[in-house]
Amino acid sequence: MFKWKKAAAALAAAAMTVAGAGCTVGSGSAYAMTIDGEQINAGIYIYYSYASYMELTQTLQSQNSELDVKDDNVVKEQKMDGVSSEEWIKNKALEYCQRYVAIEKKFDELDLSLTEEESKDVENTIDSFWDTNGETYEKNGISKNSVKSVLENTYMTNEVFLYYYGVDGEEGTTEDDLKQYYEENNARVRYIKFDLTDGNGEALDDAGKKEMKAKVEDYLGEINALKGDEDAMEDEMDNVQSDYNAYVTSISEEAAAATATSATDADGNEIAATTEATTVAAETTTETTAAAEESAATETAGAEEAAETTAAEESASEETTTTEAAVETDENGSEVTTTTTAPYANEQIIAKVTTKENTKEEDVTYNPCKNVYDYVFGDGQKNYGVATVVEDDTAYYIVMCRDIKERMTEDDLWTETQQNTVISQAYSDAFEDMLDGWTGEQKVEKNDSAIKKYDAFKIDMDSSSQSA
Repeated sequence: MFKWKKAAAALAAAAMTVAGAGCTVGSGSAYAMTIDGEQINAGIYIYYSYASYMELTQTLQSQNSELDVKDDNVVKEQKMDGVSSEEWIKNKALEYCQRYVAIEKKFDELDLSLTEEESKDVENTIDSFWDTNGETYEKNGISKNSVKSVLENTYMTNEVFLYYYGVDGEEGTTEDDLKQYYEENNARVRYIKFDLTDGNGEALDDAGKKEMKAKVEDYLGEINALKGDEDAMEDEMDNVQSDYNAYVTSISEEAAAATATSATDADGNEIAATTEATTVAAETTTETTAAAEESAATETAGAEEAAETTAAEESASEETTTTEAAVETDENGSEVTTTTTAPYANEQIIAKVTTKENTKEEDVTYNPCKNVYDYVFGDGQKNYGVATVVEDDTAYYIVMCRDIKERMTEDDLWTETQQNTVISQAYSDAFEDMLDGWTGEQKVEKNDSAIKKYDAFKIDMDSSSQSA
């Protein structure tokens, strides 16, 4: 699923949240504007206007968590992209509407159509959504048909995007192009984390750190002694992980026992010992990364997102630590159950970090930490199959990279879902530019009185209106 389909749900939620606050519009202005001869009805404009309002407040909140975005007066005092909040909302709603029309016209021009499954998805989504939210929407000037039109438009956007940038599409995208993009922007890695904390979860002193480093280097030697035998190295990393887990459990239990206390009640009777310390669970790195949806930032076709970071922990691949049980019959006819573990269950696929312009370094999250990330996309790519120690302020890591190309098969990393994700990641920006080109040539005639009436800040809890 491409990001524009997901955008519909996000926009619906945004509009619902604000509409649910009781915002009411009049019924006298049926159309907010005309774009290239196509009239934008009030319901669609209100929908996009409130979606823009929510986008604004969420962005302001992310920039300043102490800002009271529930106070309209506070929001009105803010600026975004150099303009007032009110002007920004109007500009964003206009942008949504322009893109809506551009997609409608291009969809028809290219003689595209939605599949039967997509059409059913639209109907089912709208019916379900309207059962819960229809009354609120209608009294705020947004009809069921308006919401359906917006949702259909997101599906149309997806089809137009694929027409140009899908495999063998108009822009000449090939599967080899997509594979190359994926391989250059993702890394295959396994690591084990060794926390620099004691049994109580407190930071180790210098002597404790030195002892832990010696332990980690011993582990490293045992792993690299098997270099060249991939299976043996993986088995040894499993052993190291198990040994470290047992070590963490033991020091946690020792710490808990050391702080166990006894007490007496008011009559002097002894109360059973209680444990004050909490056993520190081993923080292992055999966890898997599951993010088969988009790794890049999810954007809408009609909206620039608030500045955000596509964190590297949003892995471009879905890995699951699973085992499968199979019942077989031995030579005596007895049933024997065997279990197999997914071959790459303990690996992670780490995606390169991509950030919005002006994103601060401190706002970027790296998986599992900046130093490991830098190694993985640096020297780690030159040393496949060799484990190394990476140091961080709070932990040591044993890290081993392998060639991601070895897993680029349709039954592993290179699934159809992954290909679609990569298409979106690789060509979304180009498609955004294409959309901007189409909207830049449009003729827009605004109904200023209607736009003024549908001001997102005009909220009246006691009023109602007809739907558009």
